[in-house]
Amino acid sequence: MRKQELTETSAEIEEEKLGAEKKESVLIRWIGGVDRPFLFLLLILLAIGTVMVFTASYSFAQTRYGDSYYFSKKQIEFVIGGLVVMALVIHFTPYLLEKFIKKLIWLFYLLALAINVLVIFIGTTRGGAQRWIEIGGILFQPSEILKLATILVCAKIISNNGDKMKTIRFGVLPFALIAFAGSAILIKQGHISATIINFVIILGMMMIGGCSRWIVGGAGVIAAGAAYVVAFPEKILQLEWLQKLMGHKYYRLLVWNDPFKYMRDDATGWAGWQPSQSLYAISSGGVWGVGLGQSMEKHGYLPEPQNDYIFAILCEEFGFVGAVAVIGLFAALILRGFYIARNCRDKFCQMVIYGMMVKLGMQVVFNIGVVTNTLPSTGISLPFFSYGGTALIISLVEMGLILAFSRFSYTERGEED
Repeated sequence: MRKQELTETSAEIEEEKLGAEKKESVLIRWIGGVDRPFLFLLLILLAIGTVMVFTASYSFAQTRYGDSYYFSKKQIEFVIGGLVVMALVIHFTPYLLEKFIKKLIWLFYLLALAINVLVIFIGTTRGGAQRWIEIGGILFQPSEILKLATILVCAKIISNNGDKMKTIRFGVLPFALIAFAGSAILIKQGHISATIINFVIILGMMMIGGCSRWIVGGAGVIAAGAAYVVAFPEKILQLEWLQKLMGHKYYRLLVWNDPFKYMRDDATGWAGWQPSQSLYAISSGGVWGVGLGQSMEKHGYLPEPQNDYIFAILCEEFGFVGAVAVIGLFAALILRGFYIARNCRDKFCQMVIYGMMVKLGMQVVFNIGVVTNTLPSTGISLPFFSYGGTALIISLVEMGLILAFSRFSYTERGEED
């Protein structure tokens, strides 16, 4: 009898252990590997973007440089270099996070500000804008570094203050100072698009980080004002104080209101030509597009089609279906990023991911808005698609950080029978 009781007791203990192990197995931490769906979506967008740089640029490259592959070869170099850097970021970030990254964020932010100040004095001018620094024949855009630094420093503030974020001192004042410092420098560069993105990043992270409801209300007022401008641009254009405030940038609003009117207008420097040709390209694509490589607008009609207006060539060659597919891929990548952030165990890592997804989402929205003439021209590139080294490499560094942080995330599985 005694032996039977001991046997039953041992069986119960074993059953409890198995139950505990089974319950613990519901939460699986992905410590050893990165988030595969996010990586898969990223590589698809990168591959499509690389193909689009070639098909959009070969005519312009042949005319300008006598080499149809001029831009595509450079873009492939940027992609390979960016992927190598991304792999290094994924590998080393978990080890450096606590020892160096969090401790040196403010120094990195101050260096980013200093480099952007240098642009004002020694920057290189391209296309009438002084936004680059040239070192050894290599151009890079410091505003991209400032965006990344802004995300990191905002994440640090939010993760350090927790419940204090609802106060003015901790939840509003630091972000206002960061926004003012970055905006003052970027506006001095004449880089309005980077100023807008930087402001949206800060505002978005404040809202997600738990700031006061007044911030949400303020964002709603801004959104309502933007919607009014989009719906009734002719009323905005009649404001004399706006004309004086914006100066020559006021022409952008005029062109946005009716780009076809200013296609050959000498007073605005034919400023309506590019947005008009973009609309021609989009309308030519129809539902299914004219086919890969068959665009007509890239043959001297749409200026530098491999840059900010590359989405117009995509619409022409792949039509409405292709455009929706690419937008869907971006949406899936952003949603997956939010999923990783939501399940991230570290508050700092979580906020960094949120900030980068806000940045990515806003750049996609603003670029497509400009290409479709829904928004005034602001010079915002399309991530992973537009030609350029600095933006692409910084974007891949950011994606590398997200993939590295995904190793600290967990997913839930249903209990097994």
